[in-house]
Amino acid sequence: MSEKPRAGRKPAAPKAAGNGARPWHQPGKWLVNPAYWEDEAKAGRAGMPASIRFIDCTLSEGDDCVGHQPNWNTRLGMIERLDAVGVGELTLPSHVTFSEERDLIKACRRMGVRTRLVAKGPGVTPPLRGDWRGIIDRHVDLGTEVISPIVKWSYADTLSDFSGSLSKSAVVDAIGESVRYMKQRGVRVVPWMVDSMRSPVDTACLFFKAMADAGADGVYVVDSRGNSTPLATRVFIRRVRQAVGDCDIYVQHHNDLGVATANAMAAVEAGANWIDASVIGIGDRGGCVALEEAAALFEMYGIDTGVRLDKLYELCRYVQYAYGITLPPWKPIAGSNWNKEEGWGHLEGSSDPEATVGISPRVVGREFEAVIGAKILFGRERSSAHTDDPVFLRELLDKWGMAVTPEQFDTILLRARAAVATNHDRHYLTFDEFRAICEGVVLAGRG
Repeated sequence: MSEKPRAGRKPAAPKAAGNGARPWHQPGKWLVNPAYWEDEAKAGRAGMPASIRFIDCTLSEGDDCVGHQPNWNTRLGMIERLDAVGVGELTLPSHVTFSEERDLIKACRRMGVRTRLVAKGPGVTPPLRGDWRGIIDRHVDLGTEVISPIVKWSYADTLSDFSGSLSKSAVVDAIGESVRYMKQRGVRVVPWMVDSMRSPVDTACLFFKAMADAGADGVYVVDSRGNSTPLATRVFIRRVRQAVGDCDIYVQHHNDLGVATANAMAAVEAGANWIDASVIGIGDRGGCVALEEAAALFEMYGIDTGVRLDKLYELCRYVQYAYGITLPPWKPIAGSNWNKEEGWGHLEGSSDPEATVGISPRVVGREFEAVIGAKILFGRERSSAHTDDPVFLRELLDKWGMAVTPEQFDTILLRARAAVATNHDRHYLTFDEFRAICEGVVLAGRG
């Protein structure tokens, strides 16, 4: 795993992704779309960095997930696992009290957590008034390596493009003064801007440039309503990259319309080098970019993330437990059916998992499973229109060296169907379970 940059150190300029190796062809791991390395595709992602890092928001966005809040112990359990999996930064819960957040930070120090911790806030409202320095100090004094101030204004100002009482120059002045003060306190500073991707591009770039010019270590671009598209994201982030130069670009996409992971890829293709993500995509409303999905996708297409992919499934299971969430069986990476297939090609798939699954399950800490379910048992897997005989099952019997009479085969089929129909937890059989049924029928026949 590559060394994490230290707090306060100016990040290096993003590198252009290499075009020599072809990471889409890695037998036993993945085999993806080779068009990504055609000249046209390479030209469309000319500013893409060779590596990115994740800022994990599982704890902070998990607090926004209505009805699913973890306890103290499971918070620490998630932090410990996220530290081990290799995320670059970790955003702490934003809805706890200052004293509880301070205690959580102390606990992380005692546990030896190496991942940089991020305090979400303080709020910065232009024009600066009152004790705004004291508000910043309170967040800095929590003891995290990073603070992520939120520069905010009314939605009416966004809609009018600051043609009302709040001017763009007032926002620029407030950004400059507050960021310079934060940097004097010796922390890494990565400011947010509300409604980033719902603002005119020129206006957003003006404000992000003000952050970079004031010494911010990164700028945080937010698709806070999850309704961007990959093309719009790519154009927006490319413009932000031009505005901020070598400054880090963090991007958060919500998943209200189901395109967060695709948007995250588009952001990286345009030059973003930090992606905000949460385990199993937990978050406000429709959730966020799912860490396990994005990490696997980036690595498959040649973008280094620093994430230990083999630890992802166990991490997903723990977070699912911590928040008491039931996942749909088809959930990518973490769903109970994601690594399973039934029907023709199963035997080939069991020895070559990339043939039937988007990424070899072993890469993310799972195993491929070929199973027997209703598609086979109830006659919908046939060799031709001339027979209702489930030939796949007969081929399995031949493979196992079991010669059965027609009556025995009917009994096997009847018992297997009954086992599937009455198993309310999962409506399928593993090969071992089906073989046990077959052996029982054959042995009874011999008796």
